Amino acid sequence: MYAKTILLAAALMTSANAAAGPEDGHDLRAPALAHFALSRSAPAADSSVPAPPEIRLWFTEVPQENSMSVRLVDGAGQPVEAGALGQEADDGRVFHLPLEAALPAGGYTVAWRAIGADGHVVRGDFGFTVTAQ
Repeated sequence: MYAKTILLAAALMTSANAAAGPEDGHDLRAPALAHFALSRSAPAADSSVPAPPEIRLWFTEVPQENSMSVRLVDGAGQPVEAGALGQEADDGRVFHLPLEAALPAGGYTVAWRAIGADGHVVRGDFGFTVTAQ
């Protein structure tokens, strides 16, 4: 019984210390959450939209210079022709991929890859559907 009480008290203290965070008020878990990531897109992931004139991507931080690549593929996995990928001059976290022609109705996948400020290669993808007009 005494051993169980000690184990329970140790477990509660460990949980309380972890929940409270370091004494200086800095959360050591925060850097792990600050990795480069896609924060939103237009068209939005899993949305159904009329044919967009471009794909816009907003990231949580500016990627390393010249490390961003974006591909658009159709439902058959074929690349869709697009213009040159651009980065917003006033906000380096925002990229736009102009589309050469109106997309026909169907499903599409946007695949992106970049290198974050911490040197990690990060990639992701999402789909959207173009509705008939």
